[in-house]
Amino acid sequence: MLLTLSFTTHTDSLTGDQPGLKRWGRGFGLVQFFFAKDSVLNQPNSLLGIIFYTLQLALGQSVSSRAAFLLVLASWVSMAGSLYLAGVLAFILGDFCVVCVSTYVVNFLLLFTNLKRRTGLEAVKTKTG
Repeated sequence: MLLTLSFTTHTDSLTGDQPGLKRWGRGFGLVQFFFAKDSVLNQPNSLLGIIFYTLQLALGQSVSSRAAFLLVLASWVSMAGSLYLAGVLAFILGDFCVVCVSTYVVNFLLLFTNLKRRTGLEAVKTKTG
């Protein structure tokens, strides 16, 4: 299997400049098995990312334990998606995308940060009673 290096962009996947990316660039390549390809539920992965990072930003402003829990939960979901898409990228598409891998690293760092933050909030809550 030949592994290639590319700097893919969202416009490449939307215009179909790179064959195979169009399917995986919407609904993680899975939604189309349950709903029509043109369904409102089959959104681009980039839109899901915008929603995820907006959620991270908004909930990150709160110091509540519920917000910390939701941040960790969302981060674990993003890690599952990152691992899945990394597998698709490497083993199905046989490609290496610097932008994609950078996103996976950011998602891992968010998970690590959110776990530390939640642990810190719980420690403060326990300490203050």
